[in-house]
Amino acid sequence: MNQNNNTFIYRELYNNLKEDILSFKYDSNEKLPSKREMAQNLNVSVNSVKTAYEQLLEEGYIYTLERKGYFIEPLEKLIVEPQTTHTLTTTAPPQEQQYRYSFSHMSTDITQFPVDTWTKLMKQVFKNYSHRLSAIPDLKGPIELRQAIAKLVSYKRGIQCNAEQIVIASGTNVLLKQIMDVMADDSKIAVENPGYFRFRDILHKTNRTTIPIDLDDRGISMSAIKAAAPDLVIVTPSHQFPMGTIMPISRRIDLLNWLTKTNGYVIEDDYDSEFKYNTDNIPSLYSFDKSDRVIYLGTFSKTLMPGLRLSYMILPTSLVEQFEHINNNVIPDFSMLNALTLYLMIKDGHYERYIKKMHHLYEDKRAQLIEQLKQSFESKIKIHDTHAGLHFIVEVETEYSYDDIETRAKCYDIELYTINRFTVAPVSDQTKYKTLIIGFSQLEIEAIPEAVNILKQVLIH
Repeated sequence: MNQNNNTFIYRELYNNLKEDILSFKYDSNEKLPSKREMAQNLNVSVNSVKTAYEQLLEEGYIYTLERKGYFIEPLEKLIVEPQTTHTLTTTAPPQEQQYRYSFSHMSTDITQFPVDTWTKLMKQVFKNYSHRLSAIPDLKGPIELRQAIAKLVSYKRGIQCNAEQIVIASGTNVLLKQIMDVMADDSKIAVENPGYFRFRDILHKTNRTTIPIDLDDRGISMSAIKAAAPDLVIVTPSHQFPMGTIMPISRRIDLLNWLTKTNGYVIEDDYDSEFKYNTDNIPSLYSFDKSDRVIYLGTFSKTLMPGLRLSYMILPTSLVEQFEHINNNVIPDFSMLNALTLYLMIKDGHYERYIKKMHHLYEDKRAQLIEQLKQSFESKIKIHDTHAGLHFIVEVETEYSYDDIETRAKCYDIELYTINRFTVAPVSDQTKYKTLIIGFSQLEIEAIPEAVNILKQVLIH
């Protein structure tokens, strides 16, 4: 017995005894030496033996009889079939690629994030809400944050709702899964094509019938929806993702009227409505709904950061009780610490000030990027600018295929996505122009000319 580390000597004794028991070096019900006798035999302290015996007793390797000592628990040999034993190959964790320039639509600029303010508010949460942090969160999230969101969407999105209709979660993907729980198993779901591919993947995994609906110049095609007759439609009306189309009021009324007639529902994914340039914000689809048919999804991933993992939905009043019943025993997956910190950030006005600051910054980035693209590509580019969100669509005249473009972008160390990421089926390479999604949140203003120059090298011979 190793005497060099008295602190862990009991662990060595415990491991040795356990190995001997599992190797059947002891008979079932065989008595072990007393603690004092074992200590003398091994020249260790009685306390070390006592601790080792107690751990073996706790795990069920031995049992004790009052005033008689410790005995070996009868065990059967564990059956191990060779064909069920698998060896996993040890691989290094994947290295996240760091791009020189990013045209990603998914990112946000967090260089201006008020870290000191957030940290200060987080400390207030620890001080004033410790009892909330040490308990299981409410199913729908802290009431304070839900009330704050209800006020926020009232004057920002024209939505009149009760805090009880609001549900907090760690992301819109989680919320979509929860919505599917309240929908019939045989529901048919219509999705935009092109559209958010992660939603399509989730729906596929729930074995729902998913119907891709093409777009026209006003958003999702109503004639195609009526022909498909889905039970649920998922749309991004304020800034179609990824094409950027803003659904006009006539199309919104047409969609809502059809839902009312068919008793269907629509999910309004309002993923980046906070950023609208040159004109006021577009009212939400929910704000026009008078028949309780719209399920609204909102997120703080674009306004703050994706890593915060806080999103919310606003349920129609007709679905609230059903949602609560189905999820009665569910433990929410969001961070209560982040949720309460966000509540304080909204309540104290820091959130609104930060959004205004980022709105101006993104507006400058967008304007300068568009101007630089026009100067650099000249007649070889068509820019579809809808004055909203953190990305826009461009069509570039190029001889390269979509696969070539994606490969070349990586070789030139830039992050770039083509339309094929969002369509159900790949787009033909035979077209003269290739459609790209251009995000600008992570571009530094002074780096835009060089970033565009590299982008041109990727796309043009």
